[in-house]
Amino acid sequence: MEREELERRYTAALDAAAKQLSYRALSVKQLRDKLLEKGHTEDAVEYALEWLITRGMLNDKAFAQSVVRSYARRGYGELRIRQELAHRGVPRAIADAAMEQYEAEDATLCALLDKRLRGDLSDRKEVDKAIAALQRRGYRWDDIKRALTAYSESLSDDK
Repeated sequence: MEREELERRYTAALDAAAKQLSYRALSVKQLRDKLLEKGHTEDAVEYALEWLITRGMLNDKAFAQSVVRSYARRGYGELRIRQELAHRGVPRAIADAAMEQYEAEDATLCALLDKRLRGDLSDRKEVDKAIAALQRRGYRWDDIKRALTAYSESLSDDK
């Protein structure tokens, strides 16, 4: 009877884990938290996580790389992406490895600047607002400064 109960709990945790992963990709920590929240026992949760990890169905490295690509594509900077990885429970070493593929693209920053400034760098207040907006999106000052220079040069080239 004890063995049957144990198998039932393990199977229930594995089924719940698979169901969660069918909705969207999750980090190991996110999935662990969800399963525990749903009332599964610690040992059943660990069994389900191990089962999924060993079969390649749960992989923090691939998850982190996906988050980095997704957020970079949507125009977010390094600091915001790192914050998102931490929020999703990705271990720092894995997040650092995933961030190695990230590089702030001047074209993206210039497009964001153009959207805000519409070709006018004369109003310092508006330039400051654009800089603040980029900082909120997680860009470092060095990247913003480089993009401002490139944007300014592109405007002078157009004239």
